[in-house]
Amino acid sequence: MKNKSSFKPPKNQWRIGLKSITIMAILTAVSLILFTVEAAFPPIPIQGVKVGFSNIVTLIAMVVLGKREAFIILVMRIILASIFAGSILSFGFSIVGGIMAFIIMAFTMDVFGEKKIWITSVLGAIFHNAGQLAVAVIATGTPAISIYAPILLLSAIVTGTVIGVVTTALLAVRR
Repeated sequence: MKNKSSFKPPKNQWRIGLKSITIMAILTAVSLILFTVEAAFPPIPIQGVKVGFSNIVTLIAMVVLGKREAFIILVMRIILASIFAGSILSFGFSIVGGIMAFIIMAFTMDVFGEKKIWITSVLGAIFHNAGQLAVAVIATGTPAISIYAPILLLSAIVTGTVIGVVTTALLAVRR
């Protein structure tokens, strides 16, 4: 007869350990703090342009915890930020932009790796802006808004580079 105490349930690949959940909760809180701090800054004169400080957390989580965990942190931040300081429309902009950015960042992280995370960050910012522009076109029914794309592209390159450089510096500290 087998000892019941030695029984181990099958490993579930979707299971997340308590330590990971705790770290994810802390990183979600940090990303919300960064979101709140950025929202308190005077607005950038160009409508819809933000630096995206909370994306630092997404990139760090991707490297340190993994893509699945980073995605959960991203979605939780978007949901909580929309509850605390947003609207249904802002949630739509954020979730579409965030998911599009995440998809390209997850792919390019495999291509460029941690050493060139600034490239991943820039591409994430570009896709985030593209997603938000698509939501704006759909929400307003005005395709002419797309004329704003070059300005958003330029801002994505600048802000994505800044976020990528800051993320690289923060990741270097852990070594």
